[in-house]
Amino acid sequence: MSMKKFIIPFAFLLAIIICVAVPVGVTASVDTSASGDEAVAIAKLENPTGAVEPATEPRIIPSEVKGLKASEVDSDTLLLSWDKSDYATMYTIYRASETENGKIGEYEKYKNVKNNTFRDTGLSEARIYKYQVFAYRITDNYITQSKPGAVSVMTKLENIESVTLSDITTSSITVNWSASDKADKYILYRSDEKTDGSFNPYKKLGEFDKDSRREFTDKDLTGGTVYKYKVICKRTEGGNSAVSAGRAAKGVTAISAPKHFKKVKATETAIKLGWDSVIHASKYELYRDGVKIKTVKETSYTDKGLLSGSLHNYSVKALRKVGKSVREGNRAYLNASCKLPGDRIVVSISKQNLKVYKKNKVVYSTAVITGAPGDRSTSVGHHHIISRKSPAILKGSYRGSKWTTRVSYWMGFTYSGQGIHDATWQSAFGGQYYRQGRGSHGCVNVSLSSAKKIYENSRYGELVIVKN
Repeated sequence: MSMKKFIIPFAFLLAIIICVAVPVGVTASVDTSASGDEAVAIAKLENPTGAVEPATEPRIIPSEVKGLKASEVDSDTLLLSWDKSDYATMYTIYRASETENGKIGEYEKYKNVKNNTFRDTGLSEARIYKYQVFAYRITDNYITQSKPGAVSVMTKLENIESVTLSDITTSSITVNWSASDKADKYILYRSDEKTDGSFNPYKKLGEFDKDSRREFTDKDLTGGTVYKYKVICKRTEGGNSAVSAGRAAKGVTAISAPKHFKKVKATETAIKLGWDSVIHASKYELYRDGVKIKTVKETSYTDKGLLSGSLHNYSVKALRKVGKSVREGNRAYLNASCKLPGDRIVVSISKQNLKVYKKNKVVYSTAVITGAPGDRSTSVGHHHIISRKSPAILKGSYRGSKWTTRVSYWMGFTYSGQGIHDATWQSAFGGQYYRQGRGSHGCVNVSLSSAKKIYENSRYGELVIVKN
């Protein structure tokens, strides 16, 4: 047989092989990024121009490409990998991409590679990409092609801009999140704090369609607990789906104030307090008149060593220990007084009256003039006689004016200088004189005879109650 007769049938056969090697709708082209032997081989595959000698060995066809998968998928990159094909010397990757209107374009030749992995970069967020990979065996005498492997994948969504928490109470948190123009669904997860400060794995709270309100109120929570929330975007299309990594936020619920804070029992110098326990509280802090007095684990406390019949403002709050940190709850408040002693003095501002009690019986009563309304008013509350003197010199000043006054009897009951004393300059007592320009600078004015009587029936430390 002549050489001319041999070349024409072989060239025709090689052309058929090359046509089969290129998927329908794909235009073959030379990969100009290749170099050396690989470039020569690719050129032979894609653009054969000369005759070759008849094969002297059996044609070996590479095995089918299997195990093609996409991993490490992100919003703009992914990794293709597949099982090595027996006898393959090169792989060709074809790619079809989703267009802006949601349709899948035609396959186009994309890359030639020698290894069985390829990282595709520069991709678009939440878009479908389809890949076919062919294995080729290229020798000096022939080119054979395997059956392709195929995979379809959607790139990841970008995270939403923000997740915020609001309306945090002792038992609920409202979660809000921003929108994604690619997602068709949002998935909300929550992670609960453990008692040691670590966190449980995230659990799904719910799924929300893109047109639903991007808000969820999480209820029945535990006070003083940190909760972490995460929102993931998801898009599903044609059997493919993409999710975002997730945007998170965390907040801590308030610890409720102890309920039923009350005075359980009182003596003249002690007050027993009690309250309901608070869930997860490890201890409680007690305050008297704004000053911390005790930390206890129990739900009661007896405040001892108080002044006879004294009135106090108490508050209590629960504390929760989580790991190495301690969280404070809201306070409950209470005004409570010791049991009133049988011996006391009671001043009524509204009635402009003073009464002296002995063994809980009134032994003396008199009209008074108390401080003028406003910044000169007599201090309301439970006081005690802290100074006694007869006679006494009173010194004071008010808005630039000063005075020094001698009185026969003085019974001071505040450290700011208020007390009971005789006021011989007053022509009458009681009624509404204290409102009519005759009110004192805070002291309780009485007549000379009344001052003597009160002085004789009182003692140092005696309770003085001033009420409206």
